[in-house]
Amino acid sequence: MHMHMHMHMHMVPASVVSVVRVAGLADEAPPLCEIVVSGQATGQQVPGAVLEAAAQWQSFTLLFTTDDVPYEEFLHIHLLDAQLNLLDSATVGGMYSTGSFSLLESTEPDTLRFRFIGDTDWSVQVLPAPGFRVPLLSEPAGVSRPLGFSRHFIVRCNPLPDSR
Repeated sequence: MHMHMHMHMHMVPASVVSVVRVAGLADEAPPLCEIVVSGQATGQQVPGAVLEAAAQWQSFTLLFTTDDVPYEEFLHIHLLDAQLNLLDSATVGGMYSTGSFSLLESTEPDTLRFRFIGDTDWSVQVLPAPGFRVPLLSEPAGVSRPLGFSRHFIVRCNPLPDSR
């Protein structure tokens, strides 16, 4: 099978990557979903309930999921390797924020740009290898990550000037 190495990030259609919400969790438990690839359940679960977008860069897959909770919209960003191992995750959002996710044009091959929550433009740059991060210092406001000293992608935030 010929594997074409994509230099640019490209979106993956829902027919290729989708998710199924995991049933039977406790009501107060955060939602989980199972990744489905080409119609086959993979057994790999990630936080979130609804898949907003999936993208591929080199051998990595980037998934954007939301919890499907009104007035408390969190966007989860998950980076998976070719074997669907979870390499890195981050969450954007907060209480009382309603976000609608939309993709934006991106000029950098390793970066995906999107809008979420108001008029804030975000970008996710995937790193070819994990990079060092300083916990609690290196993330923009509104971004939370599991504790750790490495990251496999960088989340940036570009608030638009207030036009009111």
